[in-house]
Amino acid sequence: MISNCPLIKLDRSEQSNLSFNTVMEPYDTIRDDLAREMFTNIRILCWIMTAPKNHWKKARHVKNTWGKRCNKLIFVSTETDSRLPTVKVAAVEGYNNLWGKTREAFRYIWEHYREEADWFLKADDDSFVILENLRYYLSIFNTSDPLYFGHKFKAYIKSGYMQGGSGYVLSKEALRRFVEIGLQDPTKCSTTEWPEDVEIGRCMENLKCKGMDTRDSYGRDRFLPVSLPIHLTLGIAEDTWLWDMHPSYYQIERGFDCCSDTAIGFHQLTPSDMYLYDYLIYRVNPYGVNDVRSEIQSRPHPPPDVKLQEPAFPGPSAADLIWLEELKKRERTELDRFSQTESENYSEENFQDNNK
Repeated sequence: MISNCPLIKLDRSEQSNLSFNTVMEPYDTIRDDLAREMFTNIRILCWIMTAPKNHWKKARHVKNTWGKRCNKLIFVSTETDSRLPTVKVAAVEGYNNLWGKTREAFRYIWEHYREEADWFLKADDDSFVILENLRYYLSIFNTSDPLYFGHKFKAYIKSGYMQGGSGYVLSKEALRRFVEIGLQDPTKCSTTEWPEDVEIGRCMENLKCKGMDTRDSYGRDRFLPVSLPIHLTLGIAEDTWLWDMHPSYYQIERGFDCCSDTAIGFHQLTPSDMYLYDYLIYRVNPYGVNDVRSEIQSRPHPPPDVKLQEPAFPGPSAADLIWLEELKKRERTELDRFSQTESENYSEENFQDNNK
């Protein structure tokens, strides 16, 4: 018989009957003073790349889950939608036009929101980001330095570039250089439509912005470029291109050694995955199991990854360029197939607001 056990009241909000406009206050999931302090002092603007057909299908689920923990949340699209809301940019939808959309998004953010945030996160509408871990990681850096962060791929650019799926982050100085210098000079930031994550990486290199190593001190990734089950279950999962083609700047481990205890960015989530991750990360507390978060909270700053050394990378090889071209074709084929399926299944009835 258990006696004299005090009841613990958790800081939770009712999440039933989720609608397009369901957004919890950011502190609903912040239960300790350090996380609250970081929310105030390490301000992150999140902008989400989306498209009109995905406002209801994908983007709203970002808003209902991890997006509420951003200091400022913006959805960038080519159509206005007050229910998210979106920022409309002058661009053409489509995979081949994402770079133009990205340029206009960052320009708009710099012009309208640069005083409201210290760091600027770009993510997709199938990304999931643990904002507390991102703030914890960024707390040792100065946003006045020209820095950017993410999962580093090695081809095309000598210093590598941050793969876009799990998100990438620009410091305020990196964003300033991008908008005020790069967008004014096509020799530094091209207007040619290439994959946006490659082009932002090329801009960052030309603008002398340093792409940081975001692994933890054990070499485990914080930004995960493919679906988490693929990282964890290699040998079971069918999609093994990340290991077969070796696109990453650093060696990627397999199984449970793949990922940091302070992981930040995840990719390729379905809408139902968003709620599953949100529930497991923020609501489940195994009874009697040591919580590593208490250890993290006791340290005012995360240790720098001093054990890791930058590899000497001479630039993309001919083989790198060949497989990347194959990967690019594959991604476009899969995107076209997905878009066709989505278009066939999509109807205006699915776009009704639950509040009506």
